[in-house]
Amino acid sequence: MGKAKKLSRNALLRVSALRGSRAQAVTGPSTPPSAQEQAIPLIKKLSSVDPKDRALAASAIANLIENPVIRRALLKEKVVQTILEQSLTDSSEEVIVEGFGVLRNLALEEGYDVCVFLWRKDILAIVLSYLGKIQTNLAYLKDSNAAQKTLLFNLIENLLSLLTSLGGSSDDIYESIVSRLPDLPIFVLDILANPTIPDFVKVIAAENLYVLSEANAAYIDKIQCSGFITDGKLGVAVKLYLSGVEYNILETSQTASIDLLDVVRSVNEGLQAIDINKAIEVMQPTTIDGVVQPTIYDDNYRSAQDCFVAVQVGLELLTEISEALVMRSQHGRQNRQTEPDEDHDNQDDMDILEDENEMVVEYETKDGVDSPVVALLLDSVLPVVAEFVQFKELRSRALQALNNMTWTFNSFVPHWGNSKARTLWSCILRLLLSSDDLDLESRTGSAGVLWACGKLKPKFVSEISVNDVRRLIREFQQGGETEESLEFKVRIVGLLGVLALPHVDIDVTKEISIFLLTLVLSTQHKPPEIVIEALNAIYDIFADISYPFDDEIFVKGEFLNHLMKIQPQVKQMAKNIDRRKNLQLRTKADEVVVNLQRFVAYKIKERRGLLNKQ
Repeated sequence: MGKAKKLSRNALLRVSALRGSRAQAVTGPSTPPSAQEQAIPLIKKLSSVDPKDRALAASAIANLIENPVIRRALLKEKVVQTILEQSLTDSSEEVIVEGFGVLRNLALEEGYDVCVFLWRKDILAIVLSYLGKIQTNLAYLKDSNAAQKTLLFNLIENLLSLLTSLGGSSDDIYESIVSRLPDLPIFVLDILANPTIPDFVKVIAAENLYVLSEANAAYIDKIQCSGFITDGKLGVAVKLYLSGVEYNILETSQTASIDLLDVVRSVNEGLQAIDINKAIEVMQPTTIDGVVQPTIYDDNYRSAQDCFVAVQVGLELLTEISEALVMRSQHGRQNRQTEPDEDHDNQDDMDILEDENEMVVEYETKDGVDSPVVALLLDSVLPVVAEFVQFKELRSRALQALNNMTWTFNSFVPHWGNSKARTLWSCILRLLLSSDDLDLESRTGSAGVLWACGKLKPKFVSEISVNDVRRLIREFQQGGETEESLEFKVRIVGLLGVLALPHVDIDVTKEISIFLLTLVLSTQHKPPEIVIEALNAIYDIFADISYPFDDEIFVKGEFLNHLMKIQPQVKQMAKNIDRRKNLQLRTKADEVVVNLQRFVAYKIKERRGLLNKQ
């Protein structure tokens, strides 16, 4: 199945998607002199005798960090060390707050490298000391003036966001936070329950709770013991994060009283409540005379960014939930399986199968389970998620969610409706075939959705043309050789396999079949995942001699001879997979070897039977 993998914690970092990926941003020539000229004076001002100058310098640095060239210059001038050694120990509270803002933004933009450096410099000890001070100040919040409150709220925001980035960057740092800051979830819950704290701080607090409570039994226990926040006055972005926390509780705790249906309904309502058009418009970079201006992190921008990231979280939650439903269904089915028949076990592997459905092929689940959650996903959530595909900034996340949802529908509701599937098919196929600027994640998600829809074997798939197939094959050939591109290629092969149906134009089936055979004949030079999927597709396409294209393509193309000759290479491919390192792949490879033997024997008998009738 082409399910999307669960996103890691560091996938949630709040780097603006409107500016492109981090990898694209930081590659290039060495730091230009102009960037150095901007960076050096600012770092020098961090040591000014005037606290206002120090604060302004730190604030300017925090805003300039989104510029990759200037950021590189700042890092080269050891801005992190300066902030740690000077700004965080400054006598001015404003300088301290802005210093944490610099570290927060650097952690967001640079990710792992900066986070590990900070961790090794024992940033957690510094954070822990300031959390204590914050709790003291919160106790006297009513007596504070407006300026003091603003500083306190900004400090909370910067600290919690920094911890979120740190925890999302590496498992080691994550575990260190959990062990050294065991009461952090209680602190965050207090922030969320405090009516005097503004919403922008609560969004960051909820995000922190969501990210750090993932598979974290210790935090989950504290959250449950402390009481969970269900205040209806919380903003929509906060509520989406808290839905994520509820799902984390549901996945981790054995005593959770949370209903998954309520979680899905809450996520769907949250996604519908957010005006994503407005959020993206606010986040668009400002350009003056062709020069992109630094982002102004005012309340309007922060609110838009909060909504944008909350939508990403909502889409990720739906991706995870959909996958979990399928996994639970499969687990339940395995538990219900009866003991195998002894006579069947004693049959030789080379026995000829009379029915291709008896082959050891991984077919989709078709339990027809009546699940209210699946019904909600199909009837209400699907159209909401599909709307987000139109936004380039959210497209890959939306397609990952749609991919897992469509495979879930195939498992629970095999006939989930031609109208819904047709609409989705048409939209995603047009996107994949006509968009030249799709990133790899979006192409992979698109291929997965189309593959799942095609598995239903609907009539509308016959509308595919030979040119469409050739475009898909070109997509495969131009996919690259990375691990990420491998998943895309596997999905393209799976998609092509379901397009070669009996009611499809024979030229389409021929084009696909020849391509699949070419992949199989290159077994020694192709990843086993691709060869396995190509063989499984061939088994399905030519499963029945009555199909109109069997003689024209399989017989005249001498597919049987080619498959017989390739058997030793396929066996060797399976043997080369270390089952200790990749048991799942080795199991699939062993199955495809057995099925190849059986398929060849089956097709030989099939042809003999036809000749005898003649």
